[in-house]
Amino acid sequence: MYKAMFVDDEYMILQGLTMIVPWDELGFEVVYTAKNASDALAYLANHTVDLLITDIQMPEMNGIEMIQQAQAAGNQFFSIILSGYQEFNYVKQGMTLGVRNYLVKPVNKTELRTSVAAIAEELAAQQQLAEEKELYQESSLLLWLNDELNESEYLHLLSMQNGDVKPPYTVMQFLGEPAQLATISRLWQKADQPFVLAGRIEEGQLTVIAVGERQKVIDRLNQVIEEKQEACQVIVSETAIAWEDVYHAYEKIKQVQSLQSFYPDLFMAEPIIPVSILERNEEQPLLSFNKALTIGDRKTVQSELDDIFGTLTQAQTDPEHVRYTAFLLFNDMYRQLPALSDENHEAILNKIKEAQSLADLRELFDDILRLVKNKPSQKRYSEIVQKTIQLIEEGFTHDLTVKAAAEALHVSVVYLGQLFKKETDMSFNQYVNRVRIKQAQKLLLHTMQTVSEVGDSIGYNNTNYFSKMFKKLTGLTPKEFRDQYSQQYESLE
Repeated sequence: MYKAMFVDDEYMILQGLTMIVPWDELGFEVVYTAKNASDALAYLANHTVDLLITDIQMPEMNGIEMIQQAQAAGNQFFSIILSGYQEFNYVKQGMTLGVRNYLVKPVNKTELRTSVAAIAEELAAQQQLAEEKELYQESSLLLWLNDELNESEYLHLLSMQNGDVKPPYTVMQFLGEPAQLATISRLWQKADQPFVLAGRIEEGQLTVIAVGERQKVIDRLNQVIEEKQEACQVIVSETAIAWEDVYHAYEKIKQVQSLQSFYPDLFMAEPIIPVSILERNEEQPLLSFNKALTIGDRKTVQSELDDIFGTLTQAQTDPEHVRYTAFLLFNDMYRQLPALSDENHEAILNKIKEAQSLADLRELFDDILRLVKNKPSQKRYSEIVQKTIQLIEEGFTHDLTVKAAAEALHVSVVYLGQLFKKETDMSFNQYVNRVRIKQAQKLLLHTMQTVSEVGDSIGYNNTNYFSKMFKKLTGLTPKEFRDQYSQQYESLE
């Protein structure tokens, strides 16, 4: 129900307004009646209303002045003015305040009902628009985190972001039953904690991007969990100091989820799981290995593996911790190297679990690199997916969308999107972006084109977006990549 409020210094007018039309049928609840402007402003200081109906001529302050003060204090509402025949000099002034109608006393029942019904329709339209915008932002932000937006969609999303929401950010992934997650989502949105997004609940997961540094967010999180005692787990990222860092924070959360599947009993008793669990004492080597993978240079990857296994040997690390490290290394490789299929994944995980020595594991990673190098560049896909990949490889320099590909192949957009994701483990846009960035690497290494020219030539019309996407997928800006790898580069694949 929408909230209505009446202001008039005549008691009989106030009483008549409450009875003259069926307010509940029109979707309104009369929440307050005030006998003067001061009384009304005092109420509005602590409450919100959707509709205010007021007399113009009242003691102390007229209706127009009252509306001005209420709006200046941050109140937003529709208003209807009650006036006498001689008071229409106020009409022009009221128009600037968004007054919806002027009704002459005594109030005509039909005219009032028509005005209120029109306002109810406008309120409903505003509410629907706000809900659609919120839903769009929720779904789009999650799609962006998973590389499923194209350039124009990303730029549109960016334009809709709340300019008042400033970094730093902390990403949280709640894990639990849908009912529990729905409660957590409501509690978090009601909590005194700003957030960018409380995302959709999917497959027992709820993503929240909170505003604030990690420890402050965790403190508030503990309060929320303690208050309602919801039995769910949450993985918490490190602090992201810029919007672009949110993506990498989310990637770390996905790594923790993979670790949970490898060690299902490891976190059973932990309500809050920090992503720092991944790092232990080898944070920098693992980060360097991850960076080498995203760059795709074979020699750098082999060098990083040599360093990591050399450190493990010197430290005489216990076998279980060695297997844990090997899992983290392979998990990075599996996520970033398309040649590693699900079949490879299961087989290699079993070999990691069964490995009896460091030498066995080091040899296993050499085998993985050979497998990636020698495997055909394209897996066995259905005919439709093969044709889609061909369209991408031939047309990635243009504004390519899954809708255009579906039309070219005479299939539905939904069918193609689902089939492509199922067979490639990537969305259409993810695949397009990776093809483009691979081509960008070649151009940066082997031509003298500027960063802007490289972006244009591979289908990115916005240089800033190209640079963000390049760094998002490789960990380096285009200039940093060119500076570091212009002399020697050998692709892993």
